[in-house]
Amino acid sequence: MTDAKLSFLEAKRTVDDRALNRRVLDRFAAALAARADAADDGEPVRIVEIGAGVGTMIPRLVARGVLPDRVHYRAVDRDRACIERARERVPDRVAAIDAGPSRLELAFETADAFAIDARADAVIGSAILDLVSLERAIPAVEDLLSPEGVLYAPITFDGGTAFAPSDPEDDSLERLYHRHMDDVRDGGSSRAGRELLAALPERDWTVLAAGGSDWVVRPTSDAGGEAGAGGYPASERQFLAHLLETIDDALSTFVPERVAADELDRWLERRRGELEDGTLVAVVHNVDVLARAPRRA
Repeated sequence: MTDAKLSFLEAKRTVDDRALNRRVLDRFAAALAARADAADDGEPVRIVEIGAGVGTMIPRLVARGVLPDRVHYRAVDRDRACIERARERVPDRVAAIDAGPSRLELAFETADAFAIDARADAVIGSAILDLVSLERAIPAVEDLLSPEGVLYAPITFDGGTAFAPSDPEDDSLERLYHRHMDDVRDGGSSRAGRELLAALPERDWTVLAAGGSDWVVRPTSDAGGEAGAGGYPASERQFLAHLLETIDDALSTFVPERVAADELDRWLERRRGELEDGTLVAVVHNVDVLARAPRRA
């Protein structure tokens, strides 16, 4: 993975922090507490995070008091650079938090998460199930879980990529961007959030909670203690730059004749200018899902 992509994963930490649905997260904490109460004396709650990236979820859960007292947390990603970054930074970030489990065992692993052996109480998949086939992913998650274990799938993209100020090409380019996800990109869906909510019950899962978790990135004079560049909090200007680059990469080879290439170029030039000026706003629709696996898993 490139340094730019690693930096993007770090930059979206504060965006995810705001976006996570608190009600769904609270239900996840309650589910973990129930698993801890049912565990044999001294046994940790076992969590596997698939597509763990640079590990930003771990200190977040510690800081918000989501984890029970004894936890074994296995962070898995197929990208070696991500896991190396997580291994370097996460332990110190967790140690700096004046809270959390009395015993937190961390393991970082480079692997295809759907091919590992596990018997977890919970699987976390943040911003990952919109990038893979649900037909493959749900059975694979079942194989990772102990019976009636839980899946926490926050930040699952669900069909909305909007910008402000408005532009005449916004709607058509958004539709094409989402079509690229569905028709060109290898795996995933532009409607993964709602599709996940439909697919889980079909395999006898119980959806325990669901709610919106939109990314909202805007310039602000109040950076919440994490002042950033160009009027955006923390590193969120970099997050927006990466989002525009992703759209550019997708549409530069996927624009039908009815949308002229110069219209895309004009739109991107305008958006990058607004980003430079500190006036660009982005709203991306996501869904958080918490579900319990069937007993047979």
